[in-house]
Amino acid sequence: MLVRKPAVAGLFYPDSNDELQAYLKSAIKPVEEKISPVAIIVPHAGYIYSGATAASVYSLIESFDTYLIFGPNHTGLGADISLFDGIYEMPFGEVMPDSELIEKIAKGEYVEIDYYAHLQEHSIEVQLPFIDYISEGDYRIASIVVGTHNVAKLYSTAETIAKAIKEHNRSVLMVVSSDMNHYEDQNTTLIKDNKAIEAMKNLDENELLRVTQAEGITMCGVGSAYIAIAAAKMLGAKRFVEVDHRTSGEVNGDFDKVVGYLSAYIE
Repeated sequence: MLVRKPAVAGLFYPDSNDELQAYLKSAIKPVEEKISPVAIIVPHAGYIYSGATAASVYSLIESFDTYLIFGPNHTGLGADISLFDGIYEMPFGEVMPDSELIEKIAKGEYVEIDYYAHLQEHSIEVQLPFIDYISEGDYRIASIVVGTHNVAKLYSTAETIAKAIKEHNRSVLMVVSSDMNHYEDQNTTLIKDNKAIEAMKNLDENELLRVTQAEGITMCGVGSAYIAIAAAKMLGAKRFVEVDHRTSGEVNGDFDKVVGYLSAYIE
């Protein structure tokens, strides 16, 4: 089985496990009652920028048996919809694949088992420390890098995933790893982000795709969000709840060129 080495340990998050665990302990807050959503949306920048936003939703959720993580394709490598069936090596240990779920999803017409799209892709890797920290017992993952906005491919994959989750004998949480608008000023970014968030609040994956393209909203995980929203509705989800929304400017003080960060869940 292929083993993927960490690509951004020491860059996006600490490569020392002691430092990483200390960060996670401080970031994940205790809550009185946890929730079991169908999907979550979390950012994937360096923890100094978006870690608090990601942690705000990870703090809320119950432990799941399996996490199906969607990330955008930042490198351009690999297939349009790339499913990885190997092991993620991380500073805290190895993260094992849910081979049964992966086998079911791989039956999708547009899904390919592919290593190259995952090799240097950070968006999935940065979620794994959070997932490991909140998980109890023997959890597994499946990871998909989405590099297309083709509606036929996205919707067909959503159907495949919803069917696979329904048939699976383990609890599954879909995790959408996406940053929001990139490298415009604070005001423009908040306006653009809110248009995309409005579409997601309406659980309208087609409107999300339309508005991001029409308005030039550079949300990198649009394809991932499309699949997860469509699949979530097939699984009975009824609402989208925003947890936190902020920008990089609130960290570094540069409000002329920011990236938007959103955390939310679908239930």
